[in-house]
Amino acid sequence: MPQASPSVLTEYLAELQKVALLSAEEERSLWHQYRVQGNPEGRLRLIEAYQPLVFKIVMQIRPPAAVLMDMLQEGTVGLIEAVERFDHTRGVRFSTFAPYRIRGRVLNTLRRAGPAEYSLEMDDQGELPPVSRLSDPASDDAFAVIEEGATLEQVRRAIEDLPARERTIMHATYVESRAPRRIAAELQISLSHFYRLHKQALAHMRALVLDDVHQVRRAPGY
Repeated sequence: MPQASPSVLTEYLAELQKVALLSAEEERSLWHQYRVQGNPEGRLRLIEAYQPLVFKIVMQIRPPAAVLMDMLQEGTVGLIEAVERFDHTRGVRFSTFAPYRIRGRVLNTLRRAGPAEYSLEMDDQGELPPVSRLSDPASDDAFAVIEEGATLEQVRRAIEDLPARERTIMHATYVESRAPRRIAAELQISLSHFYRLHKQALAHMRALVLDDVHQVRRAPGY
C-alpha cells in the first residue's frame, strides 16, 4: 500500500487547525438541533468539532505511516457512528462516549488488514506493539455498550463493586489513562494477565450495570 503523500497530511492538518472548539452551551444547542429539531446542520457541526479528537486517538494508536490517512478516515467513520448513536439526555459526556467507538473502529480495521501490513503478536520482550496497547476492539465495544446502557454514575458504582485488582485496572486504564504495561508492572503481573483481567472486569461491569438497569425498568411507573 503506498504511503500517504506529505502534502495530503499537511492539508489535513491545516484544515484541522481551522476547527473551532465548542463551548458546553454551544454543544448542548447542537445536540438539541440534531436530536430534537432534526436539523442536519447540528450533526455536521458536531462531527466537524470533534475531528481533533479523531486525530488525537489515531496518533495515540500510532498506525503504520502507509495507512495513517486511511485510519484517520476510519476514525472519522467511528466518530460519525458515535454521533448517530449518542443519547445526549443520559448524562454521559460525548467526549467520554466517542473515543471507544473511534478507537474500536480503527483497531478493528488494522486487525482486519492482516499480518502483511503489521503484526499484533507480542515482541521478544512480551510487549504488544503500539497499535494494540491501548486495548482491543472487543473491549472498547463492550465498554461502549456499558455506557450506552447506563449513566456515568452507574459505571462508577459498577467499578467500585469490582474485585480489588479488577477495580485497580479499570480505574488506572479509563480514569487515569495509564499505559497497560505500566499498570501490569505495578501489579506485578504479565501483560497477557493484565488483558485477561481487563476483559474479565468489563464482563463483570456489564453484568452489574445491566442488572441495575433491569431493576430500574422493572420498578413501578418506569
